Amino acid sequence: MESVCMILNFQSKIFGLTWRLFALCFLCTTIFPAFVCLVLLFGISGCSSASMGPSSPPPKSPNISISPTSAVVGSVDVTLTVTGSAFSNAPHNLSAVVFSVNGSDTKLATTLISSTQLTAIVPANLMVNPVTAEIFVETGDPMGSIPLAKSDEVAFSVKATSGALTTSSVSPASALAGSPDLTITVTGTGFVDETHDKTFVVFVANGTANYLTTTFVNSTQVTAVIPAALMASPISGNIHVETGDPLASFTSSTSNSIPFNVKSQ
Repeated sequence: MESVCMILNFQSKIFGLTWRLFALCFLCTTIFPAFVCLVLLFGISGCSSASMGPSSPPPKSPNISISPTSAVVGSVDVTLTVTGSAFSNAPHNLSAVVFSVNGSDTKLATTLISSTQLTAIVPANLMVNPVTAEIFVETGDPMGSIPLAKSDEVAFSVKATSGALTTSSVSPASALAGSPDLTITVTGTGFVDETHDKTFVVFVANGTANYLTTTFVNSTQVTAVIPAALMASPISGNIHVETGDPLASFTSSTSNSIPFNVKSQ
């Protein structure tokens, strides 16, 4: 019986009957008496794909990591780098990065870098509000019937801006013309240090904004270096801070300004 099942057990349908039943009916009516046909009919009707053994589900993909792990509300498109293994770009074995929020999945535009690395674009329209999403990778045949292999999930946070951005003091508050590089300490509120949301100190003089090399200390303090070239001669300027995405030239907030003067000797 098992061998008969294996021969007849394929599921192409014609007029509501499977090929195996069609073949059985033909076999019965030409060879066996009616009662034997009934026995065979009920026996082989029990043959199913289960008797052949279910198809093994695809293995779970390995663990992944992502960078960056967060963005700020209002960000422009963010490029994620996903690291793992067994990634593929074959037509019937394709890896795709998925952005999932509350069970709603969005497949991201995904580029295969290597079998261990993908990049994917999180579009700006997915980051208009604070949210924590799950990022995972699906691999398999997108046109097939076998479930896709799914990696573990990694959290990606879209964060609100960190309160009001203010500047309360700059120390020192002035310098002498001809000074070498000068490190200043800026105190205020709302300073941040995320991959896509950083605080920068800006020195504005004669209408030109100079973005200074900035070091984050904490949410109320940063330090920055004013290069000697900006203090070669007396000048009246201002210091303020900005936050935004340095990878996308995106500014989300600008603080008030504090005077900073370069004085003659």
